[in-house]
Amino acid sequence: MLNKDYRRLIWVVILLAVISGGCSRSSGLQIVSHDLTVRQFTGDLNSIKSMAVVTGSAKNSSSAPLSDCNINVRYFDADKNLIGVSSAYKQFMEPGEVWSFTVQLTAPDAWKARSYEISGTSR
Repeated sequence: MLNKDYRRLIWVVILLAVISGGCSRSSGLQIVSHDLTVRQFTGDLNSIKSMAVVTGSAKNSSSAPLSDCNINVRYFDADKNLIGVSSAYKQFMEPGEVWSFTVQLTAPDAWKARSYEISGTSR
């Protein structure tokens, strides 16, 4: 039968392994910079379009390659109402690689965009 202190030590080691394993599953995709630009275009009354564009850069901050990299943006008007959602995709990123992304929303109300939420995911 194992000593009580030895069993505690084993449980601590297992717990630390589980915690560190959970941390290592983070995406590794770090959004480094981002900025919003809004453009309104004129056209005939039935097809007036506008664009809200978020440009920026993201980095693979892990020591392993990443796949299925997504930058997701939710656009909001001045009253914090959701205008639309858009994303950009990159299939593969090497460790340390920097990706210059553009996430574009084209819609009649995109010109109303005043703020946004941005997130990144990968595998």
